[in-house]
Amino acid sequence: METLQKNSLFWDTVRIDPQKNGKFVIERILTYGDEEDFRWASDFYGAEKIKNVLSLSRTLDKKSLSFWRQYFNVEKTKCIPMP
Repeated sequence: METLQKNSLFWDTVRIDPQKNGKFVIERILTYGDEEDFRWASDFYGAEKIKNVLSLSRTLDKKSLSFWRQYFNVEKTKCIPMP
């Protein structure tokens, strides 16, 4: 199934523009996506864009943030602190 059409990722949206809503799409994939979704995001956005969203995100849960920081080797100080 096409990543952008998965109800498990985008249950609260009707249509998503991956260009305009890139940060939202990446955050959802990093939180709820599977390996296929992550591959799609990597191909579509590239690692640098994903790392940038990771650093600026205020919506990723602590567990996801910790995992993806390790995956991309992003220092904790480069990310916005969680409340």
